[in-house]
Parts: sequence; structure tokens; C-alpha cells
Amino acid sequence: MHVDEITIVSPDFPGGLTFGPVTVDRRWEGSVETRDELPVMLTPRCGQFLGIRWYLERYKARGIFIVMRDQILFRPTAALLVERAAWWRRAGYRFLTCWSPRRLRVREHAASDR
Repeated sequence: MHVDEITIVSPDFPGGLTFGPVTVDRRWEGSVETRDELPVMLTPRCGQFLGIRWYLERYKARGIFIVMRDQILFRPTAALLVERAAWWRRAGYRFLTCWSPRRLRVREHAASDR
């Protein structure tokens, strides 16, 4: 599964460290040291308009990152928790996808081509 952006939640970065796109791989099997795990927020599909990030839902997870050449893989070590966006953010996202579906599709295709 490809996600548009991923945010690492950390006290070192007040708003979190956000980057993407990222490929979410299958669940990690085996033991993992807790110092290797990172708490993250995954946003599968999102758009930005008027300086606001619009999305339907985000997922809270813990896991590890694997970097291979030009691709970043994230392997969750626990189940994902779904966090729905506020009603106005969901409504805005739906409006933007109806109003400008090509713009959001182009972003998804560009992310998957990497």
C-alpha cells in the first residue's frame, strides 16, 4: 500500500517530521527492539488547498523503516489504529476530489512511479 505522507511523532520535532510517499509493507515478523520502533501517523490520500491538509482518515501505528535505494518501506509492528478526520476536513477532501479529481490523481500516479 502506498501512502501520500507519513509523520513521525517525536518530542524533538514539535509538529512531527513529515515526508512521503512511503510504501507500507507487510507486518514485521519476529522480535524488534523498542528503540528501533517509531510512532507514526500514516495519511493514505491527502490534498492541500488554502494551506490546509485535507484527508479522510489517518492511521496511528508503530513500526520500523527500511530504506532500499530510492524507496522507503515502513513495516508496522502492531495493528493500525484508524483516526477519522473532523467532519469539515472530510467534507473539504470530498469537495476537492470532486472539484479537481485530475490534480489528486496526478499526485497519486507520481507517487507510485518512484
